[in-house]
Amino acid sequence: MKNNPLISIIIAFYNEEDFLDRCLHSVSSQTYNRFEVILINDGSTDFSLKIAKEYADSFFKANLITIQNSGHAEARNIGLENCTGDYVTFLDADDLLEPNMIEVFIEDIKSFKADIAICDISVYSEDGKISYNSNWNGELSKKESTNELINQMYCGGISENVWAKVFRTNLAKQIVFEKGLWFDDRPFLLEYLHLSETASFVNKKLLKIYRRNSSITRRELEPKRIVDAYRVFELELDISKKYNNLNDYKNKIGKFTLNVFMDTYIMQIIDEKRIIDIDIVRKTFLKYLVRFKKEIEVQNINMKLKDKIALQLIILPRLLGWNFTNLAFYFLKGKRINAIKRLKNQ
Repeated sequence: MKNNPLISIIIAFYNEEDFLDRCLHSVSSQTYNRFEVILINDGSTDFSLKIAKEYADSFFKANLITIQNSGHAEARNIGLENCTGDYVTFLDADDLLEPNMIEVFIEDIKSFKADIAICDISVYSEDGKISYNSNWNGELSKKESTNELINQMYCGGISENVWAKVFRTNLAKQIVFEKGLWFDDRPFLLEYLHLSETASFVNKKLLKIYRRNSSITRRELEPKRIVDAYRVFELELDISKKYNNLNDYKNKIGKFTLNVFMDTYIMQIIDEKRIIDIDIVRKTFLKYLVRFKKEIEVQNINMKLKDKIALQLIILPRLLGWNFTNLAFYFLKGKRINAIKRLKNQ
């Protein structure tokens, strides 16, 4: 490994003219200069490509690739195919690196010889006001095995996103992002943690994340969110089986997916008056919830009694209708409903 390894920064963008300049300026301002930028223009129709060209020509070494609009998963795959660095990181086009982000990461990786390094983040609302800071648990920072981090991914110990992380390129290139998924980060990270061995934590906030009103979290509930949540469940079971760890993680995967379905149910309550095709959303929800329930039985996934009760609760509309069950949720899950309302409004 070189004393100063090359790091690849993959930035996929689609119609990001309002944010891309800010993002690329944060890259051009890095204190560490051994990096390459892989810019994937995912068929933008605004001035994003013009902005990207200006930076690629003037501020840093960049490989600018334009593709037909295919979604961020495919754009990231093309970025991985074309990167040449020893390490790779992903940056969303509306987020910012702190000026010393790459330098701090590289020094940490060199010290600990880690396969993955993870940093803290700061999260901002669209108007630039800080929403919250992440702060890793002190015990978590002592964990060096990536197998331990798989457990943490399912209990909120580490984020399921690929940003705020640096990966060893030769391992990352063995994985593909699932094309068409909204939640393609989770399966990618899960498989990477299976492939890798060592991890390190940087106790610094090196990335600024901006929440936008158009984000998946804030937009009205759509059938695709439900379909993709179930598809991720299937993928994670398949990945765990591929690496002979299905029995170790299937219960955690099942529990996490149940929580996703629970939150999705709550979203249809919150968004009920704004969803145009509420009947289609609800029909889709029950269709995939029934599939989920059957797969739990097929895989012999164990759930605690409270989780079994929760599953029966969200499937109640099949028997009692949506109005009655929604009313029951206001009494039984009022705190969770309010928490998701706050999250959607941040």
